Amino acid sequence: DFRNIDPTKARIILLGAGPQLLTGFHPKLTAYAKTALAHLRVEVHLSTPVEMIDADGVVARGERIDASVVIWCAGVKATPIAACLGAPTTRKGAITVAPDLSVPGTSNIFAIGDVAALDDHAGRPLPQLAPVAKQEGAYVARVIRSQLERKAPPPAFRYHDPGSLAIIGRSAAAVDFGFVQITGFVGWLVWAFAHIFFLIGFRSRIAVFLEWSWQWVTYARGARLIVGSEGAGRSGEARSIPSSPVVLPRSAAPAKS
Repeated sequence: DFRNIDPTKARIILLGAGPQLLTGFHPKLTAYAKTALAHLRVEVHLSTPVEMIDADGVVARGERIDASVVIWCAGVKATPIAACLGAPTTRKGAITVAPDLSVPGTSNIFAIGDVAALDDHAGRPLPQLAPVAKQEGAYVARVIRSQLERKAPPPAFRYHDPGSLAIIGRSAAAVDFGFVQITGFVGWLVWAFAHIFFLIGFRSRIAVFLEWSWQWVTYARGARLIVGSEGAGRSGEARSIPSSPVVLPRSAAPAKS
């Protein structure tokens, strides 16, 4: 992608505090993800929580890792409004809601999405993802309508998992529908078409499909920028890149469609 950069000279280390990649996916898919990352020359270190980050790198499990670039992807913290309500919250600030998604002690205040904390039928926390928030929003609408019409409320909220999708690289993805698991290029196609399918409007779907197809064939992207004072040459040109970038992923939940 960049003529002045030799990617084989870059060292990329992926540190995860959890024991596996893609938590919540089928074990076959977590193993595939690790193999796919290794193919991309990414070093994966699991069960390695980060203890300190400074300008020169990180310290993980007592080991110093020098790095010029550290990318932290540690999840989502709820908006501070949750704490203002005086309701019980998790360590991330999400409200521990009732089965009908109401704030405990109230009947007319509801919490959904990233600000709500609720377990599924197996006792696992629901992930902070768009499908969860969309289903919670539709459910709360039914609850409010039943209150306005003075009807019996609907049963307690239950999340219906449509499946998990995670893209790992160009033409590589992991798809877990529960009853079937898909990897590789076919999984990447499923990931791509799933995202296009949920777009609003036929014109938007066609536009995104054509744009993604063109980018996949030509390796083109909308913008490619390297900014900074060190190693800068002519405008738009980079003479060098930092070594040993460290990427710290979310360990609480997998990426989903």
